[in-house]
Amino acid sequence: MKVIVGFLRYPVFPVLIIVMFFCPYFLHAQDQGIGFMGINIGMSREEILDYAEKEAGFKVPKNRDVEFFPVEERKILTLSMEPEVPHVYLQFYNDKLYAITVIFDDSYVDYYTICEKMESKYGKYHHLDPDMRKWEIDGIEIRVEKPAVVKYIALEEFLKVTGFVPPEYGIQSDRIKKLLEGL
Repeated sequence: MKVIVGFLRYPVFPVLIIVMFFCPYFLHAQDQGIGFMGINIGMSREEILDYAEKEAGFKVPKNRDVEFFPVEERKILTLSMEPEVPHVYLQFYNDKLYAITVIFDDSYVDYYTICEKMESKYGKYHHLDPDMRKWEIDGIEIRVEKPAVVKYIALEEFLKVTGFVPPEYGIQSDRIKKLLEGL
């Protein structure tokens, strides 16, 4: 009994035990990530395939790999959630997911409904133009585009790991400036 009373005399110990007990739950909540229906940026291809095959709504087609890129390390995997989401494209580099494109059938879910949901989840958008709204959350860019497309991309990290250097637009920008001055 003296041990328990002595233990409770130092409030750090009970707090430490509570933190140690609940810490895994807090870490799990923070680690849920940004993405669509449990598929999050940063996951591996195998993690996604395992998850998609177990998750009731996903369809994993037999020809699920799309070869858009001649580069071996870049792969695109396609899934669907028929009929509302006919296409989900997942772009990997070195087996890490960097981009998710979700194409909704706009007869089921429209652009404005998606925007409202994103605003309730992530707050006010960072950029708005007539065809798109954009959020930037933890290094991930989220775009909602018309008619009903959502794109999640870890763009800066993706460009860094791929070594992509944007082309110089010096000549084009001089021409554009001249064209705009002619308005």
